[in-house]
This record gives sequence, C-alpha cells and structure tokens, in this order.
Amino acid sequence: MQRFFGLFSKAEPENKKRIRMLIRRHFGFDPKNVDLYLMALRHSSSVPRKPGGLLASNERLEFLGDAVLDLVVADYLYERHPNLSEGELTKMKSKVVSRKMLNSIGAQLEIVEHMETKLGGQSINQTILGNALEALIGAIYLDKGYTFTSERVMEILKHNGIDEHVHQTVDFKSKLHEHCQKKRKTLYFIVLNDDEVDSDTRYTVEVMVDGKPLGRGFGKSKKAAEQESARVACGKLFDDIE
Repeated sequence: MQRFFGLFSKAEPENKKRIRMLIRRHFGFDPKNVDLYLMALRHSSSVPRKPGGLLASNERLEFLGDAVLDLVVADYLYERHPNLSEGELTKMKSKVVSRKMLNSIGAQLEIVEHMETKLGGQSINQTILGNALEALIGAIYLDKGYTFTSERVMEILKHNGIDEHVHQTVDFKSKLHEHCQKKRKTLYFIVLNDDEVDSDTRYTVEVMVDGKPLGRGFGKSKKAAEQESARVACGKLFDDIE
C-alpha cells in the first residue's frame, strides 16, 4: 500500500506538488482537495469567459474566505475583550482585516510565485495577493472545516502581530497619562529587556505608577510594548477595559 501511494504521489502534476509544498510550509498541513487551492490562486485574468457558465477563478473562494476571516477575527476579539463595546470591537476588526494587512501577509506567504494570471505584462499588485489570501482561507474552510481553519488563520495573524494592530485603535498610553495627570500621579515606562529571537527584537516594558509596577507588556517595538503594558495597567484601573 505504501509503495502504491509513493507511485501515486510521483505521478501528481507538478503544479499540484508546488501547491502542497506552499500549504505545508506556511499553513502546516497537507491539503486533501488540492484543486481548491489551485483555484484559490487562479486570477480571473487567466480564465477564459464561457457564456452562461461560472468562471473557475478565485473570486467565489475570495468571497467565502472574506466571510470566514471576518468570523474568525470577530470571534477572537469578542472572547479576548469582553468589556469593549461593539463600536470598539468593530474598529479593532477593521485593523486586522484591512486590505493593507492582508496584502502584506499575502506577500510574505510568497503567493505571487504560485499565482496563475494573464495580466498582459502587468505586475501582480498587492491587492491581488490579499484577495488570493482570502481565497486560500475559503479553500481551507471547504477542505478542512471551520475549527481547523480558525486555528490556522489565528496562527498566521498572531505571527503578524494581530494584538499590536488591534491595540492601535485604543491609545491606552494616552488614556493612562490622562488618568495620572488628573490624579497627580507619576508615570513612567521602564524597558526591562530587548532580546533578539530569530532576528526579531522583542521588547519587555513595565509601566510604573507612583513608583509601583502596574503592568508589563511585550512587543516587536518599544512603542508596541509600552502600549501593551499601558493596556494591562488600564485593565486594573478602569472597569471598561479588559
């Protein structure tokens, strides 16, 4: 049985082998229905239009993946921030699923090397990569189901700093400054360390209020770590913040 499977794998078309490698490398699993992922990376420019028929491009998968991504992020934010309002959660979600963010992740995943396009000499722009990323999410959903897709999508979003992005919508540092000024308390931030891990610098910052530590934060930048430490401190001072 094993020998037969090995022969079958070698007989698989080269384009399908490349897609399998892409999904294994960046999403950490072996796809069951490779054709879904081929479709996810097929731009409409490469598909001949057939009268009365559906186009086998990635547009429908993009539509589905967009909805799945929205639900995954909404679910994560809803559970992580139980005390934030609907408006604040909406602002946070828009940061994560912004076109700029998706385009950036699509570029990092090397999607451009696997896209099937016929753009007449034009280069593949960032928006096409972001759309293809959504289509891939749609393909994973159809191939593996929601729970599996949610886990893989969150791994990628966390690797790309989802929490740093969402916290940019609430300026916890300014909120803390205003509180300390009003209460006439001293406020300052201490950088505890700036370790370098896998070529990435990770900062640890502690916020001090009247000489007492009130929150510790981590981030890829000093500013991000300060915001995170301020968020923790705000959570201890205000009822409306986690």
